Amino acid sequence: MGIRSQEQVALLTDYDVGSTYSQAYHTLYANICFHWNSTQSKEQHTLLLSTPSTYAGQATIATNVAITAAQSGTPTILVDADLRTPTMEQRFGLEKSDGLSDLLLEGPITAEKIEQYLRNTFIPGLRLLSAGTATEGAATLLLSAKLQDVLRNICQYRGETESEPGIVIFNSPAVLAGPDASLIGALVEQTILIIAKGRTTRTQAKRAQEQLLRAHANLAGIVLLEV
Repeated sequence: MGIRSQEQVALLTDYDVGSTYSQAYHTLYANICFHWNSTQSKEQHTLLLSTPSTYAGQATIATNVAITAAQSGTPTILVDADLRTPTMEQRFGLEKSDGLSDLLLEGPITAEKIEQYLRNTFIPGLRLLSAGTATEGAATLLLSAKLQDVLRNICQYRGETESEPGIVIFNSPAVLAGPDASLIGALVEQTILIIAKGRTTRTQAKRAQEQLLRAHANLAGIVLLEV
């Protein structure tokens, strides 16, 4: 599937609902939901979006998929797990604050503690867990067993506070930039690999796919980003 990105920071809310840009994201989200609907799962859903190699437009994809999910009536939590180059707060016009990295450094993680770190955005139904302030040693933080605790407690919190199943969407660094994406991919239900046309080589795409599969990630699909 192809999505055309005109600007790195172009949010879906900047476009008319009937535009080709908007429709591409709604189609992408419908495809993501298809597998979950076919399994008749009632649980909270989890998704990772990543690229093979570093590409600035990746965060735009994750942000816009989260916006689409929320606009479709799905309670949505967007997690900025790119502790190396976090951008989500800036995209939503929020001040820098504690987030995922700070959670990973804390003591026992609970659903109540998750709630303290979630931030409302200007999109109804969409909340953000930012990368946080402790961004040094990103890979070491994500290697912590607490990463699984964070995900489990996010889903528990969602289940306790919402009557409808929701979605948790992770944005991560590129797969080949380190172990980050593979670590997250091993924990979530679906991983979507984003290929930037003209910037991602065939070799990079193949290596990224192999790395995710070695981590036992469920590679559910590939998005072609036309740039």
